[in-house]
Amino acid sequence: MLGKQFLGRVILTAALGGGLLLSSAALPALADHDWANDCHKRLEDARARLDHDAARFGEHNPRVDRDRGRLEDARRWCRDHHADWDHNRFDVGIYIR
Repeated sequence: MLGKQFLGRVILTAALGGGLLLSSAALPALADHDWANDCHKRLEDARARLDHDAARFGEHNPRVDRDRGRLEDARRWCRDHHADWDHNRFDVGIYIR
């Protein structure tokens, strides 16, 4: 009688352990998305728009100020998504408010 109970518990424990092992192995690896390319594209687009308007209207124009705001919004988006950017390219001269 003791042998039947012991064998039943071993089988039950093995089944539960195997089920837990298979269920945890089926979960996908949860890794953060790499936002570096999206960040770079946003910053490049905002920078190109700002450069175009600055060349066309001058540095002290409401359109250029609006474009600086868009560039700052792109920087904020990158910070919120923990993506780094080239600070020597996007955080100098005309690109800073």
